Amino acid sequence: MKNILFLSILFTTFYITAQEPTYDAVRKNEIVSNKLENSKETLNKPYVIMVSLDGFRFDYAKRYNAKNILNMAKNGSSATRLIPSFPSKTFPNHYSIATGLYPEHHGIISNSFYNKETGTRYSIGNREAVQNGDWYGGIPLWNLAQLQGMCSASYYWVGSEADVNGMHPKYYYPYNKQTPYEYRIKRVLEWLQLPENVRPHIITLYFSLIDTNGHKYGPNSEETKQAVQYVDKQIGVLRNGLKKLNLPVYLVVTSDHGMDEVSHLINIHDYVNVNNQQFFAGPVAMIYTKDEAETDSLFNKLTQQTNFKTYKRAHVPNYLNYNDNPKIGDLVLITDPPNTIINSQSDKTELKQLEGTHGYDPFENKNMGAIFYIEGPDIKKDYKLSPIENVNIYPLIAHLLQLTINEPIDGKFDAMSSVIKE
Repeated sequence: MKNILFLSILFTTFYITAQEPTYDAVRKNEIVSNKLENSKETLNKPYVIMVSLDGFRFDYAKRYNAKNILNMAKNGSSATRLIPSFPSKTFPNHYSIATGLYPEHHGIISNSFYNKETGTRYSIGNREAVQNGDWYGGIPLWNLAQLQGMCSASYYWVGSEADVNGMHPKYYYPYNKQTPYEYRIKRVLEWLQLPENVRPHIITLYFSLIDTNGHKYGPNSEETKQAVQYVDKQIGVLRNGLKKLNLPVYLVVTSDHGMDEVSHLINIHDYVNVNNQQFFAGPVAMIYTKDEAETDSLFNKLTQQTNFKTYKRAHVPNYLNYNDNPKIGDLVLITDPPNTIINSQSDKTELKQLEGTHGYDPFENKNMGAIFYIEGPDIKKDYKLSPIENVNIYPLIAHLLQLTINEPIDGKFDAMSSVIKE
């Protein structure tokens, strides 16, 4: 059986590779958004490469023997578990890492949501919305750097395609899931070999494979193990490339959330009637109502069942930091694994294909835990942080790049400062 699986993976890899565009063709998609050059004051400052491994659960490295990432823990510092912001979904958490803000403060409150004030919807599959900077609050790291005379680059990250604060990273790519990971690594290393006046000091990089396999096959599957080991190999290539450059580089490897098994579907229509336009499904579901009377009516019906907890927006528990933004649904429904909430038979058919999901309360569900590894010139070796919230990454990176944070954020530098050598 193992031989059959290996041959299947080998054939699939060969087939996909045969269909891939050349590196030169992919590179032409890069956008150079501005003429910014590094100021004289920034030329001697260090560099930070921040890599996100979407869906990399806190225990995957040891469990699936991710050798390069485990070596980062010995050569640098790491967290026993990185606690995602709520809800533990991809877009909110990538943007929380990038801004140091909870979703209720930066505005990307879920992968899909509704703005009642404007009558518009945000969805990760809607390219126009994803690229519209009006949805995004805060000052992402690439903008923080550029506002202080430092070039930045992004090979994918939530928000990097949008004109946030009227800016993009100096170098960035429109998202294309099919771009080979080897190409992405190659381009990051090339960016670091540009002339120092236009060389980016902060670079973000994103890989989705582990999340994709975690959803399709589950966190305990052979396919997820293979994805972890493949992506870990790419981290090894990146680390080896960085060593050859002789630059003061900090490498951060992190993730947005973990993954848990899902096997039971709760249909909201078993309790109330809502239409698709006002309902957003998932482990954390939301209902948008037309008025307070409808909110009260639905709330009274939903609180009579025990399969999930129902809150009016203002009463979502404070520890979740999810009750202070009008884009959050009027009603927030929170369930636990192995449950997820759906809103139609068609959803039920689709979800039968999924073995894993995320979005659950990260403080109650350990399996939502993500990763944080860092190595570089002034980072302690073989040092371990206790579980820590992901909003604290932002002030740490700002400190390493010697950038000043002028706007309020939720993250605290002191929460992670112990990773720095005294």
